[in-house]
Amino acid sequence: MLESLRNNRLADQSKLFIYIDGPKPGASEETLAAIAEVKKVVREKQWCKEVNIIEATENKGLIKSNAEGVTRMVNEFGRVIAMEDDGLLSPGFLTYMNDALDFYENNPKVMHIAAYKRPEFAPVEIKESTFFFYHTTTWGWATWKRAWDHFKLDPLAVHEAVKKKGNIKRLNMDGTFEFFWGLKAVAKGKLRSWNAIWHSTVFLNDGMCLYPQKSLVSNIGHDGSGTNCEPDERFAIEADALADSIPVTEIPLKEHEGIRKHYIAMHSFSYKFVFALKHYLRYLIRY
Repeated sequence: MLESLRNNRLADQSKLFIYIDGPKPGASEETLAAIAEVKKVVREKQWCKEVNIIEATENKGLIKSNAEGVTRMVNEFGRVIAMEDDGLLSPGFLTYMNDALDFYENNPKVMHIAAYKRPEFAPVEIKESTFFFYHTTTWGWATWKRAWDHFKLDPLAVHEAVKKKGNIKRLNMDGTFEFFWGLKAVAKGKLRSWNAIWHSTVFLNDGMCLYPQKSLVSNIGHDGSGTNCEPDERFAIEADALADSIPVTEIPLKEHEGIRKHYIAMHSFSYKFVFALKHYLRYLIRY
């Protein structure tokens, strides 16, 4: 990710903040060595114009670490472009992100900028260079302080707010994903997903998420080495298939109906079946 970021056309004009979480209690020597290797790698090159490294002395965990980092950045700069360590970036990634942040800065309806587009959306005709969808994918994303200020690191409070608002089917992406259940799972420590809270926050504020017509990020973290993702080849995109640039222009401020219908058709039955099966197996194991 750092090498691909360094090859971005705006890297030499950008400030980079690298957050490294601390070791969990009782971490093995192997884990401590791996963390030390990460600390070594991030210092090997001048990845951007300015590089700032923030090292936690103890393990904060995925949710707290991400939330604190984003909060600090938006409070200091008014906006943030966030990347995870398993994303390969197009040379035009930073240009697209900055253009979109500038273009929609004063539009409260737009709360999230995504740089990753699912390969499964390929059959859908998208006439413009960008489109709106209602899922806050976090594989290369951006937002503003005005939007992030709505974020509260309290999944149960967000759960109650969603319950009060209603229309849970839409929150759950037309029944294809369980964000409503996920908020309680986050509260109980059974699901490590700050995005369950962020997605719900955007939903509560009737926000929109901007996507590129062609992806500027490839996720290579589904190789079995990650903490939260099982092996899955569906999300990786060949580097030469990424967009070199994506112009940000005026488009209708509404969801792309073709994308929404395609997503529902692709996920509704398969997701419900897998979700039900997992809960059934969990029930068998417990009892």
